[in-house]
Amino acid sequence: MIPTAADPHDATRSTTATLAAVMVAVVLVAGFWWQGEEFIAANGPTFDEAPHLVAGYGYWATGHFRMNMEDPPVLKLWWALPLVLGDGPPYPRDLATRTNHDHWQVGIAFLYGSAVPPTELLTPARRMNLVLGCGVVLVVGWWSFRAWESRLAGLAAAAFAAVDPNLLALSCVLSTDVGFTLFAILSAYLLWEYAAAPSRWLLVTTGASLGLMLGSKLSALGMVAGLAVAGMVIILQGGALALPGTPERADSRTIRNRLRTGGDLAFRLGIIAFVTLAATYGFVHFDQWGRGVKFQLTRTDHGDGAFYLCGDISRTGWYHYFLVALALKLPLGLIAAVLGSALWRLGRTTSPRPDPSPRERCSRAGCFLTSSGAWLILPPLVFLAAVSYSRVDLGVRVALPAIPFLYVLAGQLAGPGCGRLLRVAFLGGCLAWVGVSGRSAAPHQIAYVNELADGPVNALRFIADSNLDWGQGLPALREYMAREGIEAVYLSYFGTDRPESHGIRFQPLPGYGRVGLTGGDTIPPSASRHVLAVSANNLLGIYLNDPNTFARLRERSPTAVLAGCIYVFDLTADPVAVRLVRSLPLH
Repeated sequence: MIPTAADPHDATRSTTATLAAVMVAVVLVAGFWWQGEEFIAANGPTFDEAPHLVAGYGYWATGHFRMNMEDPPVLKLWWALPLVLGDGPPYPRDLATRTNHDHWQVGIAFLYGSAVPPTELLTPARRMNLVLGCGVVLVVGWWSFRAWESRLAGLAAAAFAAVDPNLLALSCVLSTDVGFTLFAILSAYLLWEYAAAPSRWLLVTTGASLGLMLGSKLSALGMVAGLAVAGMVIILQGGALALPGTPERADSRTIRNRLRTGGDLAFRLGIIAFVTLAATYGFVHFDQWGRGVKFQLTRTDHGDGAFYLCGDISRTGWYHYFLVALALKLPLGLIAAVLGSALWRLGRTTSPRPDPSPRERCSRAGCFLTSSGAWLILPPLVFLAAVSYSRVDLGVRVALPAIPFLYVLAGQLAGPGCGRLLRVAFLGGCLAWVGVSGRSAAPHQIAYVNELADGPVNALRFIADSNLDWGQGLPALREYMAREGIEAVYLSYFGTDRPESHGIRFQPLPGYGRVGLTGGDTIPPSASRHVLAVSANNLLGIYLNDPNTFARLRERSPTAVLAGCIYVFDLTADPVAVRLVRSLPLH
């Protein structure tokens, strides 16, 4: 909090410092946006973007929510808004009816079958998601400023968010993860504020944020559980969560009565949240949310899922998957800053300062978790436990809502207290480390891995799928072919993007994700160059009928790796390998 100035000079200094902090925050958001524009221009459509975009467009055009019901509609409606307000192409109603609203077929027809180039449809929608990513940067910065009572702490947290390649990449593609992340961190922050100073405005705002979180992604139920656990810990440690204006009673110190008042608050928050959620479905279609929950709970019955970890392919996943994925995908500078913050906090806990802030007094002295710690630590931990138990191991993106809590925790190093100069210097080194590491992957941050993985090629031994290869690499392949003078390639592509829409000539090989006819040409045996391009997921055989289709190539060093996800092998001088590739059947 900003201290009250004792004299005009103090007031001037405080105002100047605030203006400087605001200007730095604007620069951080602008830098995040600039990186996003760079990413959007360099990366093709990822696997799910076409169905997500057409689903949102269809919601606006038809008023029903039957398409892509496994994901709630809030973000899809948001992404499609530029097309609705602009001059979007007609929604393919006839195809939707004939295919029983198959979002794959309708999405591909919409993105590639209209007179509008795919990038003109996709780019405005991606920018809408980038707005949500900027929101994450601002929320974590503001929470860190409020929690640690330091402008520098707020800027540090915002800077960690602005240079994190994982947040950047997922902010620039039509995936529900960043929207869910924004409302998750916002809900936790608002509950933290409410716990210290209950008000009707905060009650309504928090309930609405929870509703939008539930309307962003169905796994938000795990984050709701985490927030409930945090609230329970606050109550059990002697804190109170009550309705605004509730007078303090003589028996309010008993656990039973604190639990009762907490239950009253949870009930009212739930009512506001579910009214908000129902509104996103136009109320009359709210039953679709329940159907989506049922689908997610029974998704294994639909034959969904092939997961990869450390050289193994599984249909059921692993409980420890996210421990490995986070260890390789999180920037090491961020991990170091969080560990440093935790050690410093541990030292302060053993020797508490004599003048705790009002929020620290929300918990009794000697408690394991302060009020700030409960809301910052327990929700992401419970959420991680929930997604690990679900074993939907599709990439670190599933665990993204837990990561922004780390930015706020890292910002604590810049808070007031002993040894601040040393802590700030360490924090600056960690930030520089994250910034340099993240930029090394630009503009293909989807394939970012930290120094432990030693680059995407080595990381492929441990992780794959959307951690590295989400089908985004066709623009990089087009540029490589033009630069190397390659007329056509043998292509095994993972994804729903269309090589022909990028002007790529190719002979199709076994792949995964193509909707509709295979397409492509035939490269004559007498061609001067025989170059094979294979997506990382196909190289590993994760989704192929025969996982060993490209097993021999795994023993060869690629000629190039494009966008961290397409492996190029020049086989011109190896006629045996060329014959083997040409004999591969499409299946």
